[in-house]
Amino acid sequence: MQIPWRAAPRAALSSPLTLLVSLVTALLLSFVVAAAVMHSAASGSAAVDYQQDRLCTESLHPSLEVFLPPHQVTPLFDDVRRSVGDQPVLPAAYTREARTDFGGRQTYAKFGFRPGATDHLKVLEGGAKDGLWVPKSIADTTDLQLGKRGMGGRLPPVTAIYADVRDPLDPWWCSERQYVVPNTMRKDTDLPTSVVWVPDAAAFDALPPEVAPVVDVTIRFPSPVPQTVDEAEDLLAAGTARVQKYDEMGLRVNSPLVLPVENAHQTVRNVRSAILPLTLISLLIGLAGVATVAVQWAQRRHTELRLLWVRGAGPVALGGRALLELGLPLLVGGLLGLGVARLLLPVYAPSGALPPGTTAAGALSVLVVVVLSLVTTWATAAVRAHRVFQAATTGNRLRRVLAAVPWELATAGLAVWAWLRVQDSGLASPTRIGGLPRIDAAALAFPLLVVLTTALLASRVARWALRASHRVSLWSRPAAQLAVRRLAAAAGPVTGVLLVGVLAIGTIAVGTSIAGSQKTALDLKSGMYTGAESVVRVSDVIELPAALRGNSTVVGVSEINDRMGLVVDPATFRDGAFQHDVDPALLTQPLRVGTAPAGEITMPGLPRLTPTAHVASFPKLGTAGWVVPRDQVPDPSDVGSWYVWSAKPLRELTDVLSDNGIVYRNGVERAKAIAGLPFLTIQWTFGFVAAIGVVLAVVAAIALLLAIEVRRRQNALSGAFSTRMGLRPSALLSSHLLELGALAVAAVVVGLAASAVSSGFAVPRLDPAPRLTPTPELPNVFPLLGATVVGSALVVLVAAWIAVRAVRSARIGELIRG
Repeated sequence: MQIPWRAAPRAALSSPLTLLVSLVTALLLSFVVAAAVMHSAASGSAAVDYQQDRLCTESLHPSLEVFLPPHQVTPLFDDVRRSVGDQPVLPAAYTREARTDFGGRQTYAKFGFRPGATDHLKVLEGGAKDGLWVPKSIADTTDLQLGKRGMGGRLPPVTAIYADVRDPLDPWWCSERQYVVPNTMRKDTDLPTSVVWVPDAAAFDALPPEVAPVVDVTIRFPSPVPQTVDEAEDLLAAGTARVQKYDEMGLRVNSPLVLPVENAHQTVRNVRSAILPLTLISLLIGLAGVATVAVQWAQRRHTELRLLWVRGAGPVALGGRALLELGLPLLVGGLLGLGVARLLLPVYAPSGALPPGTTAAGALSVLVVVVLSLVTTWATAAVRAHRVFQAATTGNRLRRVLAAVPWELATAGLAVWAWLRVQDSGLASPTRIGGLPRIDAAALAFPLLVVLTTALLASRVARWALRASHRVSLWSRPAAQLAVRRLAAAAGPVTGVLLVGVLAIGTIAVGTSIAGSQKTALDLKSGMYTGAESVVRVSDVIELPAALRGNSTVVGVSEINDRMGLVVDPATFRDGAFQHDVDPALLTQPLRVGTAPAGEITMPGLPRLTPTAHVASFPKLGTAGWVVPRDQVPDPSDVGSWYVWSAKPLRELTDVLSDNGIVYRNGVERAKAIAGLPFLTIQWTFGFVAAIGVVLAVVAAIALLLAIEVRRRQNALSGAFSTRMGLRPSALLSSHLLELGALAVAAVVVGLAASAVSSGFAVPRLDPAPRLTPTPELPNVFPLLGATVVGSALVVLVAAWIAVRAVRSARIGELIRG
C-alpha cells in the first residue's frame, strides 16, 4: 500500500504541540553537539589569547637577537629587509654602557636607535627629533643643556629630555625591556642607565668608537596578533621560515610562540576529551526524547494508524508516516540548533574566535544528529506499530529486560575507576617547563559518573516505590491520594523525568561548583604567591608616600637556601597584603608558619628568634617560613631585599613611586604572577558541563510538560469525575502541585546531594598547582540552590496550571465517547 503523502503535512498541523516539541528537542540536541565542537575549538583560541597577553606583541613573530661590531649593524638590517620582502621589520641597536661627556660632568650612558622610539616617550623638555633624546636620570647627573653636543662635538645636539622608561611598560617597549629598563638595584649603580636615543641610523653609525665598541641588535617583525590556534601556528611556521637563514648563520632566534601553540593544542585536546563523555550521554538522552515524541505521536495517531494497518500498511510504512509528519520539524530544529550554538558562542565558550572549518565541522555533526533523529523517529514508530498491531502480547519483553538490567552498577563501577584515576593521576605534572599538566578525562568524569549513578538509582527506587504505592491509603487527604495514583499510573514517564531532572540539576551543580572552585583557587593562589595585588622591589626601607598610606605596606625578605623569612610592619601590613585571615595581634611577635621547623632560627639580617606563635599559612610564605616584626630587626639594611606590597593596581603603584622619586624595579601584578592556563582549562571544561546541564534541565521541563500532554485525556477525565463527586477546585490544584512538586523536590534534593558529595571529593584533588596554597574548595552553593528552587517551582506551577486547565475545559461526554 502507498503511504498517503499528501495527507501527512495537514495531519501534522493538527498537532502543533507535537511539532513544537519535536522542533525544540532537535534544536537542543543539535545545540549540544554543535556547541561541543565549537567550545573545544574556542578553548584553543582562548588559550592563545591568554598566553599572548603574557607575551610581548611585537615578538610573537620569531625575532632575531645578536651582538655585533658597529660596522656590521646596517648591512644586517638591509639584508633582513631584502630577505623578508613585504613583512614589516622593526630593528633596534643598543650600545653598552660607557663613560660619556655631554658637556658637563661625565657619566655613564648607552645609546640606542629604534625607528619610532621617540613617538613612545614622554617629553619633559624640548622635543625636536633631529637630535639626541636624553633620559632624565642622565640629565640629573650632569649639567645637561639642550643644544649642546657632547664628546667634543662628535655627538648630535641634545634636543629633548624624556622621562625614563619604567615598569610596567607600554606594549611597544615590552620586547626591549632588558635594554631600555636599567637594573638600578645593581651595586655599581652608576653604570646601568636608560637609553640615549639617536635620531636615525646614520647618526647611530657615526657614534664615536669609544661609546660603541659592540652593539646589541634586536630585529622584531610586527605582525597581526593571532586570534586562533591555526593563526598562531601559521604565524610561527611562516616566521620560522623567514628567519631560518639567520638561524643557520648563528644569530639567536627567539620564538616565544612555540610553547603557547603546543599548550593551546593540548588545551583543545584536554577540553575535547573531557566534554566528550557528557556530550555522548546528552546525545543519548536527546535521542530518547525524540523517541518519546515519536511514541506520543503514535498514541495520538492510534486510530489512523490502525486504519492504515487494516488497509495493508506494515510497520516500515507506518514508521515512514512518522517521518513525513515529524521529519521537517527535526530538520528545522537541527538547523536552528546550529545557528543558536554559533550565536551564543560568546555566552558558553571561553572565546568567540573559531578556527577555520569549525562551523563546517559543527554543521557536519548536526547533520549526523538530524540523521540519527530521523532514524530514531522512524524506528520508534515502526517498533511501536509492530508491538501494538503484530506482537501485542510479547512487545513489552525487551522493555522489561532493559528496565531490569542494573545499569547503575555499571556506572558505579566506572565512577570507582574514575575515582582511582583522580587519586592516582588526575592532573599529572608537565614533562617540560611551561607545559600543561596532563588532564585525565576519566578523572574529570568522576563527579558526573556519580551524578549519573545517583540518577539511575533514584529512578529505580522511584519505580519500586510507585509499584508499591497501591498499598498507600490517604483518602483522608484526597489531593495526596490522587497525586500518588496519578504518579503510579504514569510510572514510566515519571521515572524518565526524574532521571533527566536529577542528571540536569546534578550536572549544573557539578559544573558551576568545579568551575567556580578553579576560578577562586587561581585568584587565591596568585594572591598568596605574590603577597599582594601588586609588588615592586625597592632599594631599602622607605617611607610610604601619602597616596600609598592605607593601601600599601613595606615588607622585607630574608632568604637562605629554601628558607624564607618576612619582615613586616604590623601597623600597615594588612593594608597592602593580600586578604588573609590572620589575627593582627599576632603580627607584633615572631611567627612560625606552617611546616617550618620549631625552635630557634637564624637568618641573614634577622635576630635569633624562637617563635612560639604559629599560623597555618601566610601570604608569600605559603605553608613554610617565618614572620618577624620590623621593630625587632636591629638593622633593616642587613635584610636581603625590601618590597612595597600594595592593594593598588601595578600601574597606579608605580606612578606614585615615580612621582615621589622612589627607585623601584621588578614590578609584579597578581593577575600575571602564575600560569593560570591549567586552572582555566578545567574551568572552561566544567563551564560547558554547566551549560549542558541547563540544556538537560530544559529537556526535563519539556519531558514533564509532554508527559502531562500525553496523559491529557486520562487526567481530564479523572479530574472531571473527581470534581463532579465533590472535589474542590483548590484541592484539585493542590493534588497536581503535590504530584509535580514531589517529582521536582526529589530531582532537586537528589541532584544537589549527588553533586555536593562528588564535587566535595573531587575539588581538592583537581589542583593544577598543589605546591601553592590554598587547596581548591567548594564555592558558596546557596545562590545556585536558590536559582534551582525558583526555576523548579516555576516549571511545576506552569505544568499544574496546564493540567488543571485541561480538567476545567473538559467535556465529559466527548471524553467518554473518545
